[in-house]
Amino acid sequence: MTTAGDFGHLQKGHGVAFGDVDDDGDQDVFEQLGGAVLTDTAHSVLFANPGNDNAWIELTLTGVRSNRSAIGARIVVTAGGPGGTRSYHRTVGSGGSFGAAPLRQHVGLGDARRVVSVEVRWPATGQAQVLTGLEPRHRYHLREGDAQARRVDRRPFALAGL
Repeated sequence: MTTAGDFGHLQKGHGVAFGDVDDDGDQDVFEQLGGAVLTDTAHSVLFANPGNDNAWIELTLTGVRSNRSAIGARIVVTAGGPGGTRSYHRTVGSGGSFGAAPLRQHVGLGDARRVVSVEVRWPATGQAQVLTGLEPRHRYHLREGDAQARRVDRRPFALAGL
């Protein structure tokens, strides 16, 4: 991954986070570099992903009976494309030691042309919520217990210096 993504650095890394920083539909990478002391002069870096034509869907979940951030919710996105139907699994979490990820779930769908369904199993109740009618390359907000997801539109923006 270091070579393929051109992420190589000589500085010591302390943490990495993945997320769509510029809202353009692909995952960017932020790496916190340097030592643990103030005199370390290494600078943190943001790797802006140039993107590709692959499909994706982004989901933000809000718990009602479950915790508000939906941590622990399990998601299954079923999508169809030229190679057939595939299922993509995610669990909402905040990341881990020396790294993190946004609570928004960005699910890469490869060559998928349609989203068949999104199933969310909520952590407090174990109840499954199944949503249909969602489209690839869009963002949605899902609230525990609601029958429909709300589409969220955000405009991509250019990062300074790119």
